[in-house]
Amino acid sequence: MKHAYDELTVRFCGIAGDGVVSSGKILGGACANIGLHVMVNDIYSAEIRGLGKSTSTVRFSTSKLYSMGDGIDLLVGMAAKESIVEIRDIKPEGGVIYDSSNPGDLTEADSLPAFIPPEINGYAVPLKRLANKASGTNRGKNIVSMGALCYLYELPPDMFINQIKRIFDRKGERIVEMNVNAFQLGYDYMKENYPLNNRFEVKEGLSPQALISGNDALSKGAMDCGLRFFAGYPITPATRVMEITAKELPKLDGWTIQVEDEIAAISAVLGAWFAGKRAMTATAGPGLALMSEMLNLAVMAEIPAVIVDVQRGGPSTGLPTKVEQGDLNIALYGGAGDSPRVVMAPSNSEECYSGIQLAFDLAEKYQTPVIFLSDLFLGQRIETVTLKENIERDRCTRKKPTPEQLKNYLRYQITEDGVSPWIVPGEPGAFYTITGLEHSVKGHPNYESEAHSMMTAKRHRKFESMKVDLPSADVVGDKDAEIGIAGWGSTIGAILEGMDIARERGVKSKLIKSIMIHPQHEGSFREFFDSCKKIIVPEMNYQGQYAALLKSRYGIRPIEIHIPAVDPVSPKKIAQKIMEANHELERSK
Repeated sequence: MKHAYDELTVRFCGIAGDGVVSSGKILGGACANIGLHVMVNDIYSAEIRGLGKSTSTVRFSTSKLYSMGDGIDLLVGMAAKESIVEIRDIKPEGGVIYDSSNPGDLTEADSLPAFIPPEINGYAVPLKRLANKASGTNRGKNIVSMGALCYLYELPPDMFINQIKRIFDRKGERIVEMNVNAFQLGYDYMKENYPLNNRFEVKEGLSPQALISGNDALSKGAMDCGLRFFAGYPITPATRVMEITAKELPKLDGWTIQVEDEIAAISAVLGAWFAGKRAMTATAGPGLALMSEMLNLAVMAEIPAVIVDVQRGGPSTGLPTKVEQGDLNIALYGGAGDSPRVVMAPSNSEECYSGIQLAFDLAEKYQTPVIFLSDLFLGQRIETVTLKENIERDRCTRKKPTPEQLKNYLRYQITEDGVSPWIVPGEPGAFYTITGLEHSVKGHPNYESEAHSMMTAKRHRKFESMKVDLPSADVVGDKDAEIGIAGWGSTIGAILEGMDIARERGVKSKLIKSIMIHPQHEGSFREFFDSCKKIIVPEMNYQGQYAALLKSRYGIRPIEIHIPAVDPVSPKKIAQKIMEANHELERSK
């Protein structure tokens, strides 16, 4: 009897040159093209050169995906020694495709089949030998493995062949033919040597889906809402944003400049905004740390700025190619004095696209820096999405002075909402002084306590005023549940799937989520927390930074899950905490 699947997770593992990342893109693209929901996550070493290990994990399903899930169904081990540790993630009755071309070349300690337990199926395929037969080199062994897994799960061969042709078409007919032959050899070998015991249920007539990463989505969103100047310094995992803007902004009469460091990048961004251009930079934690003083200048001088932080493991250089959510505190508090700024954290690529547009609108209308906290997992993963491109434009435009106000222009005029009329250089009618010193309403330096108190209150008052332009917090799950979860950023996906696991076991829960970290619609959060008997706050850092914020803001005492992560959060771990919280509730009744 065949095992029927409506969801699978496949992991490719190898070293540099094995085509691991391209394997994930080919499989992910092939699945998206036939209408499946897809998520692809690549993990690679921090070394620029050398034979570092890399993996590409592809999860595809007939239903919408929110995370990478737990475990894998199939491991494709293209490098035996490096693949051994990945066996631990294979689900019972899962499988391993491994290279049997030269079995005598490895010691038993490095032999992949020696580590395959009885409950896992091993599939010996001569990947190198078949690749050599197809192309004369080993470079096509990843394509051979595609043919093998295609047969293994009775997937339509055309979905792979069409994707192979699409990817390699620019390299010429000969390269396309070699790769199609490699695929066919892998398919035929599996067909001749292994019974067909599995079937993935492919639905007919589904429309192809678009694949996009968080970095690509936020770059597109920024340009769609008027980004015309980008300044940056290369840093993993944010460099992709600069690569996109460097290619696309010139087509929009915009500019991308690579500067000498992150301090220069944020300085250039402030200069562009001062001149009236929508501008942005993208960095990671170490770069954000360097930008802190210029962020202070943006706050004091009330100059807009948009800073994308694609978080990675820290501190210091840390783990450049691993994920963590460790930059929340520096985003919120990284500056001298009372230095308020907007902090946002998208949870998926759709929110990267729409959220970055809100970031620009808030920055411009309220003349303040906005820090947009993505992370490596969200920024680099590829997922099927439907971008909502009919977003309202010009919902938040800058407040301009009236003709009467221009007669005695006050750049930092005290207003009820904290926002002063603003003109940019070149606009007729007025000029003003700008400084990082405390100042009067005209912008002239002023060190009196009365002026400082007045301006400090003005700068903070904007954050109350802007709440009318903020999206409301969303509550999902069982509204009558006694167990509540508050999450942020890319952990939201794992939380949603963890809630589903707990629900299947009879335990209800609900989640409050918002792209806004600061400010928030506090009334919605208070109402949510008041309705819960147990509150769980999971996040990918050691300190529990979001939990600390919620405790100080709302006075809650949550169950904290601190995960100084290198891999995305596990839905099963979330489900386990929900079950434990429910057990405590049952015991207390």
